[in-house]
Amino acid sequence: MDIRTQATLLAAIVTLALAAAALLRDNRSRVFTLFALFSADLFLFSLALFFLRWKQSFGMVWWERLAVGTGALIPAAALAFFLEFLGVARRPARRARNTMLAGSLSGIVVALTPLVHVKAAKLLVAAYVLGGLAAVLSTLWGKRHGSQTRVERARLQYLFVGALVAVVLSTLDMLPLFGVPYPPEGLGSIVLTVFMFFLSQTLQRHRLLDLHEFLGKIVVVTALGLVLVAIYGGLVSWVGDRPELFYFNTVVASFVILSLFDPMRDKVEEWVVATLFHERYELVRRLEDLRERTGKVIEPAGLAAVVLDGLVETRRVTHCSLWLLADDRPGYRLLDYRGPPPAPFLEPATARALLGASSSGQKAILAENIDRRVSELRALLPTGPGDHVSRRGAPAAIAEELKRLGDARAVMGTMRAGITMPLLAGDRVVGFLACWDERVQEAFASDEIAALIEVADRCALVIENSKLYQQMKERDRLAALGEMSAGLAHEIRNPLAAIKAAIQYLDPRKVPEDDREFFEIVVEEVNRLNGVVSQFLDYSRPLKPSLAPTQVNEVLEKTFKLLQAEVPEAVRLDLDLAEWLPRVQADAEQLKQVFLNLALNAFQAMPRGGRLTVSTRLARDELAFWREGARRADLVEIRFRDTGPGIPDDARESIFVPFYTTKEKGTGLGLAICQRIVKAQQGTIVVRSAAGEGAEFLISLPGIHEERPAEAPRPPLDDEEKARARERRRARAEARLRGRKRRKKHA
Repeated sequence: MDIRTQATLLAAIVTLALAAAALLRDNRSRVFTLFALFSADLFLFSLALFFLRWKQSFGMVWWERLAVGTGALIPAAALAFFLEFLGVARRPARRARNTMLAGSLSGIVVALTPLVHVKAAKLLVAAYVLGGLAAVLSTLWGKRHGSQTRVERARLQYLFVGALVAVVLSTLDMLPLFGVPYPPEGLGSIVLTVFMFFLSQTLQRHRLLDLHEFLGKIVVVTALGLVLVAIYGGLVSWVGDRPELFYFNTVVASFVILSLFDPMRDKVEEWVVATLFHERYELVRRLEDLRERTGKVIEPAGLAAVVLDGLVETRRVTHCSLWLLADDRPGYRLLDYRGPPPAPFLEPATARALLGASSSGQKAILAENIDRRVSELRALLPTGPGDHVSRRGAPAAIAEELKRLGDARAVMGTMRAGITMPLLAGDRVVGFLACWDERVQEAFASDEIAALIEVADRCALVIENSKLYQQMKERDRLAALGEMSAGLAHEIRNPLAAIKAAIQYLDPRKVPEDDREFFEIVVEEVNRLNGVVSQFLDYSRPLKPSLAPTQVNEVLEKTFKLLQAEVPEAVRLDLDLAEWLPRVQADAEQLKQVFLNLALNAFQAMPRGGRLTVSTRLARDELAFWREGARRADLVEIRFRDTGPGIPDDARESIFVPFYTTKEKGTGLGLAICQRIVKAQQGTIVVRSAAGEGAEFLISLPGIHEERPAEAPRPPLDDEEKARARERRRARAEARLRGRKRRKKHA
């Protein structure tokens, strides 16, 4: 058996293994199926050539028919695979597909009829195969020429050159079958085997490999093959003609290889990367060390310092940043960064594109992949006047995907990121780790991306553990505070009661008139101090809410019935309650306490009169869906908006801090207690205010999923109700106008 026959057998075995590996994948996509069909066709063609070249084989005519038939199918299979792999639309390529199909059917007809013995017919089939493969190469070249990024053009050029060399050398390998001598025997089959292996590695990584990655994989596979050959050769070659020893040593060699394969593969890959690609090896090693160091961090701030400094120290990153889910509002807040400053906050609408990508299973979002996909989709769009690409008339799916990709590319630009890794804690995205090397256009290699993903996974674990640690600290602090407050209340209230009783026992008539005012001050301050102690006890006492399905509108109506006597005459109270709201899982009495506190604060903020507007509405939680197809959660929003002086900017960040107050005689515990109650109901409370434009408190509570009842016909409104509706519309219009003016002023 000569070297050319052995190379053909090698090509048959490798292509069969690649086809089986593609078919055995879970959740196999269309491109893997087409690759499996392409590899299977090459396997049958190589197998037929092997038996034709092996003179001892039987049934030469049938092997010749198989070679002609499968050879005629190669252009159609190759075109179908590369069109799907490169993202070329099916409709523009319909003519090429039909032409290839007709040529392949003609070749099959030749293979199944006596024409297979006619040399001219076989030459026509060979000419069709060469022409079809040339058309496939022209498709690759056109895709490379139309690529908008230098990195993508370079990688497509590698793909084109590899395909061209494989086609040319495989064609030269066929010359001896037509009586033309060709000395470098078997070279075409070897190159074809290497090229198919390159395509399989590219598919597994969902991205085109660069030349260094591919050469590294080839060296690793070659080294592993030599080691396996040495093991088999050492254990099997010496047995000679003794079959019992041959089979026994074959089984022993198989067990040895299975035991050593995984650790040996890791060692060989490490040695190859460290020897040939030292810079990449150093980056992966530094990232592994960084991953180990993050395990010793507890606080998110310390995590940001360790991770970002570690990335910068690799000298492969010029920009890096860490984003965490904000506690006070929907969105992601920038925790820390290195390099030029990115945007300080990602709004939910901005982050939605990245959340959608992470929900589809992407652990790393690369700007390079986004740019490539955008260029592929733009090639599918119709062109307008002047050959400009236009979205008008484009299919809805393409237009929607283009918008999503554009949003993702825009948010990565604001983050100054070339690669973004979502930090997943269970099914939630708790943050993002972003990095970029602006000095080079090439993306990180596959093993470098895998190392970065491992660092991101460790960061997500640290953040989740940090939250649990903070909860434990808060629980222990509140427990100690509760024990201390009980004793403190006992020690303070007893002397206060004695002081108050002694003052009230004294006869004010026996005290000079000028000093009577001091008696009143003492009693007033004793009462105030007793109130501080009571509120302190309320704050430190563990909350035990009795959660039950609750209608927020009913709680608000009952609250303001109790407040009728407390509403100042100069203050106007407007209730703008939604007609229908889902119920919330909450404690009605505790919610009533929150609403009372916010209303009384608003009344006190408007001593000269004003308007308090309390409204409710149904909203959508923008951050509640993390996986594709998950239902977005309903939110019940309650707004308290007054027309008072507002809250100063320096006080807004501390408004919920215990004992912080802007009132002369306030305790600073009212809003802190409100925040604790709302958080206990799994909700949020935020303040929005501008100096001189009033204050607005927004409470958001998760709603219970309920179907909205069918709307009944509304009765006609009387004149008074119409006037109230007009007033509400006018108030909302004024609020929108003030908001626009405020945003324009800040801009």
